[in-house]
Amino acid sequence: MKRIAQLFIFVAILLAASAANAQEAHFIHTVSKGQTLYSISRMYQTTVKDLIDLNPECIANISVGQKIKIPQVQTSNSTAQNSDSVIYHTIKQGETLYRLGKMYNITPQEICAANPGLSISNFRSGEVIMIPLHKKVEARPAPQGTVESERTSTAHDTIPIRTIHKVKKGETVYRLAHTYGITVDELRAANPQIEKDKLKKNSLVKIPYSKAEIESMRRTEQAQSQAQPQSNAEIFERAIQERASQRDDSFSGIRVAVILPFMLDSYSPNEQGRMVEYYEGFLMAVEELKEQGYSFEINTYDSGNANSSLEPLLSSGELDRMDLIIGALYPSHNKQLADFAKSKEIPLVIPFTSKEDEIFRNPMVYVVNTMQSYFYSEVIDHFTVQFPNANVIFVSDSLNNKKEFVGALTEGLDARLVPHSTITLGQLIDSETNEATLKEIMKEGMDNVFIPTSSSEVTLGTMLPTLILLNNDTIDLPDYKLFGYPEWQIYAGNMRSQIYEVNTFFYASFFSHYTLPEASRFQNEYIRWYNRSPQNIYPRYGMLGYDTGYTFLLAISKYGNNMDININNLGITPVQTGFKFERVNNWGGMVNKKIYFVNYTPTFTIEKIDFDKR
Repeated sequence: MKRIAQLFIFVAILLAASAANAQEAHFIHTVSKGQTLYSISRMYQTTVKDLIDLNPECIANISVGQKIKIPQVQTSNSTAQNSDSVIYHTIKQGETLYRLGKMYNITPQEICAANPGLSISNFRSGEVIMIPLHKKVEARPAPQGTVESERTSTAHDTIPIRTIHKVKKGETVYRLAHTYGITVDELRAANPQIEKDKLKKNSLVKIPYSKAEIESMRRTEQAQSQAQPQSNAEIFERAIQERASQRDDSFSGIRVAVILPFMLDSYSPNEQGRMVEYYEGFLMAVEELKEQGYSFEINTYDSGNANSSLEPLLSSGELDRMDLIIGALYPSHNKQLADFAKSKEIPLVIPFTSKEDEIFRNPMVYVVNTMQSYFYSEVIDHFTVQFPNANVIFVSDSLNNKKEFVGALTEGLDARLVPHSTITLGQLIDSETNEATLKEIMKEGMDNVFIPTSSSEVTLGTMLPTLILLNNDTIDLPDYKLFGYPEWQIYAGNMRSQIYEVNTFFYASFFSHYTLPEASRFQNEYIRWYNRSPQNIYPRYGMLGYDTGYTFLLAISKYGNNMDININNLGITPVQTGFKFERVNNWGGMVNKKIYFVNYTPTFTIEKIDFDKR
């Protein structure tokens, strides 16, 4: 019986150990707005398959607030200072930075440094943070041929050693002890191989701390262990002060590198024209800020075509002293720049592409062009604010090029219990049946909003005449609005009167129109500077260059290393592109979540709706 009882105990221990290991094999992530399985997998350097294997319920979709398991894998990350690998930790109820530091044998400041997005406001249970794991310090072997390398380890190895001394000609035990302020007995205790007063030239001798020094260190350590631990607020305040003190003030202005493909060796009118206009708008912002008293050193580089490498520039040392880098156009160049910016801790602004995996694990990256998943979540939130009593009518046609957006919007409407239905484009334009069809699905006293499933000019041009005919006294239908896509601003001029008459809305991360004062001022200044008008394309690259230049140059001039904390507090009105930056996670980069709604009203005015100023 005794052996059986022991066996049961042994099995219980194994099961407990197995459960502990299983618990350590993953951590919990809470899904937030705009996140997808792909973005979460990039965030934690795993795969979508691994996530689905751990969370089979996620194979269809995920929702905001859902808790999913993430496989715990140690990964390399140079963001974590003084470390060669990191793990992730989900904050539990009652945990503090001080307690986490004790748990992982690191300082709270190291946790803050590895998680620049962490703050007193978001340090809460359920939040995931990165934990840097210190490198293991291995004992350095003594040189071959010395007595020290051949002896076995004994109790004296525990004596704290200050340094290793290489014996010079004529040195003695007494002289060496006197030089380092220790006793002969202390020196001999750390070096039992010493038998006589005279020491052999070039031999290695350990120099221990004196007993007085050891006692002093012991008292200090004891006082620290008994001291009241710092609160999270105190630790975060100190981290912010340390970041601010890191700024190099030897140069009174801001050094900026602009890296773009000007393609001087292979002329491409459209692409080169866009890059040139971006740079021209950027220079206008520089000049305007200089007139306000700010100082800049602008360094401009041609990145070449997509197949060229930036390695010669990055290894030259020219960019090491920059305060800010703006660029580039091609994903391959952005990857090189992001790695460099991370290693040198220089903010990198990526103005064009929205597909940058680097943002999920690089705190120095700012992505200006809003990523689609975050873009859609912001649109859905704003939609329910703009139309609080909405009845949505999707108009489906064969092009259907907005299937992803319509799917995301449908999920958002369902979550908010907003009614919606679908008709085909053919049903809408069929004059014999459309009145009866619409009377059945449109609701009196509600915001009836038509949304096509395609952003094409053909679809819009087909819908507008029919919607105008429905808006007359002979047909008794409720009021309605039309909602659509950023592409509509490209061809709005061809259908101007119809778009106004139907009361049209569309979402966009960038918008300008000559009737808006900021755009009109920029247009006039651009013509004065360059004696020509900018290209009539969207986005307008000159305005994009001006907006990014003015915003980031002003932010880094005013806030330095704390730019990320304060960039949304500049209080400026951009010409075309709005900015509202948030970190994608506590250790990643900054994504721009600014979305406008644009309304072409029946009174023939244009309203650019900024939901952050309502």
